[in-house]
Amino acid sequence: MMIPVEIPTVLSIAGSDPSGGAGIQADLKTFMATGVYGAAAIAGLTAQNTRAVDAAVAVDADFVKTQLHSVFSDIRIDAIKLGMLPGRAICKAVAPFLAGYPVVCDPVMVATSGGRLVDKDAVSALMDIILPEADYVTPNLYELEVLCGKPVNDMIEAGMAVLERFPNLSGIALKGGHRPDPGGTVTDTLLYRHSGEVRQAAETNPFIDTENTHGTGCTFSSAMAAYLAKKHDPADAFIQAVRLTHRLIVLSKDRKIGSGHGPLLHHITE
Repeated sequence: MMIPVEIPTVLSIAGSDPSGGAGIQADLKTFMATGVYGAAAIAGLTAQNTRAVDAAVAVDADFVKTQLHSVFSDIRIDAIKLGMLPGRAICKAVAPFLAGYPVVCDPVMVATSGGRLVDKDAVSALMDIILPEADYVTPNLYELEVLCGKPVNDMIEAGMAVLERFPNLSGIALKGGHRPDPGGTVTDTLLYRHSGEVRQAAETNPFIDTENTHGTGCTFSSAMAAYLAKKHDPADAFIQAVRLTHRLIVLSKDRKIGSGHGPLLHHITE
């Protein structure tokens, strides 16, 4: 008799990147690289490549809800990763499905280049509807400034302010890529709640000077969700996600896909 094996499974709810570097496509590649099964519900469609986002449309909110019903009615989910949710109606459709799961929210609002990816109403909906249901949030520097409502001078101070603003959050990942350390390193820090206090987990790696960073935020947040699905504790899930992302940056730094900011190459092992 066959004994069923419970395979760790992560559901990504995010937008699609037809160039394969970010969004749903990067999420599924990351799930494979971390040894979990990946499911995906598409909330937005984009026309983009390594140079620019040329167009974007939101998927009908009722159809997003139908996708989620189809997945949850058949497949056991161990963790959820959220990416771009382009609109209030979509946020309202997604929120009821989040209860009871570890949820890692990549608050896709501002690109690494600093350009806005969703409109102000979608940002407001993310903060009003989605973040109160999430467990971990993984903003880039520009998104951290949106969450704080002001420029960020001290990353730790800003992270603490976000945790105070959203008391439901179990943790916030503070990524150091936009502000390398003076010694040529990058330090990523997780602020997380434990036994009534906020603790820190940090990982420092050499700064890699490369244009091939398309999809790093998607990869990191997906990896953290994957390790949570594999029952790693939050601090270790964060550290393992940082290490995987750094390794992929190193492996991808001199291998070019496209003519702009190249993607991480999840299939490269050495």
